[in-house]
Amino acid sequence: MTIRELAKLAHVSPATVSLVLNNKEGVSQEKREEIRSLVEKTGYKQHHQTAAGTTKITKNLLFLKILKSGYFVEQNAGFISKIMDAVQAECSLNGYNLTVVVAGKDFPQDLPNINAGLFDGVFVIGTELDQEDFQYLDLLTIPYIVIDNSMPNYRCNSITMDNEGMVYTILKHLAELHNSDFGYLHGKQEAGNFIERKTSVWASTKVLGLQMNTDRMFVLDASANGSYESMKEIIHNGTKIPQILFADNDIIAIGAMKALIENGYRIPQDIKIAGFDDIYLASLATVPLTTIHVQRRMIGKMATIMLLNHISEKYPSYIKMKIGGTLRIRRSTENS
Repeated sequence: MTIRELAKLAHVSPATVSLVLNNKEGVSQEKREEIRSLVEKTGYKQHHQTAAGTTKITKNLLFLKILKSGYFVEQNAGFISKIMDAVQAECSLNGYNLTVVVAGKDFPQDLPNINAGLFDGVFVIGTELDQEDFQYLDLLTIPYIVIDNSMPNYRCNSITMDNEGMVYTILKHLAELHNSDFGYLHGKQEAGNFIERKTSVWASTKVLGLQMNTDRMFVLDASANGSYESMKEIIHNGTKIPQILFADNDIIAIGAMKALIENGYRIPQDIKIAGFDDIYLASLATVPLTTIHVQRRMIGKMATIMLLNHISEKYPSYIKMKIGGTLRIRRSTENS
């Protein structure tokens, strides 16, 4: 029996059955008890039912990349691919096959199709998910973990980077340059990571004595060419550019740095700039970029361990994990 057949018997949607199977809110107690009774009567097995009615482990996992815009997953110079490589390696060590699927803006329509008994669990790349999207994950009836999104106020397994702590680390480095003339380059496309970094910028600058107000936050397009064009427009408008800049990620920092150099600014003599992520382009930029190195392989490895533990029901509740990073100091913030 499939979840769709069970939903038909209960006269509800597959999503409603999913909520009950995963012990989530949103279903009346009466209907919840009715569905649970049907599960018991029919002998429905949530994850891995065979034709003979026995359970088995399929040893197949799904890596689901959700691309609502592609800004953060496809244009961030291999950031997600490093995580995927680590997931693949860990899956192989544990005897699991990994299938990669890409979903677009209509991803909620694709989620019910995953519940076909072909997979034991799902890695969901949640970089581009916002809080309005979280509810659609209730359509999944097999174990899953969200990668690269802390999933605030949502009950599920998730793993991401420690945005708040790492922003503080890099701003502390900038504060130690003994110049409080600080500016912040914030990505226009507000993914969850950017929102957390913005919150930390406002909190950390107060603690570290860096100047910060709304006039010192510049909103740039988050793509490589877009950040360059956005910064060029800011410069041409005659805006005073602070002497120390932090950007939400390396792509924004590199694009902004290109515009600054083309318009006569010297880096690091006139302006010092830092990014976040430590993508491979950071060390290859015209002026090598100071940044935070995110432990992508650790994220992939720990995500796999967490998902396999969920599949084996080793832990009774969901887990949210944040992985720290390390500061990479390069020429873009050197004292001249």
